[in-house]
Amino acid sequence: MTMAWAYSLKGWVNVLSALCAIAAAVLWITSARVQVWADGQTSAQPTNMVMWKNGRLFDVTGTVEAQSKWSACAAYAAAAAAVLQALAAFLKD
Repeated sequence: MTMAWAYSLKGWVNVLSALCAIAAAVLWITSARVQVWADGQTSAQPTNMVMWKNGRLFDVTGTVEAQSKWSACAAYAAAAAAVLQALAAFLKD
């Protein structure tokens, strides 16, 4: 098995692009799975909405904020992957 890609700039750009794409996927999966619990909180605060879920208080506002932060990180990683792929398209083999 040859590792010719290791000796070219285009190969390294493609590897970095793939790593960014994998990071974006992991971050978006994390965003979809994150949950913020409001344990110890007895009622909704003026700025937070809570609800009972599985016998615990679930902080809806906190969860949406956490999902937004994880999604933003994923979007940056996806953008980096796209830019690196565009760069690789213009590089010679």
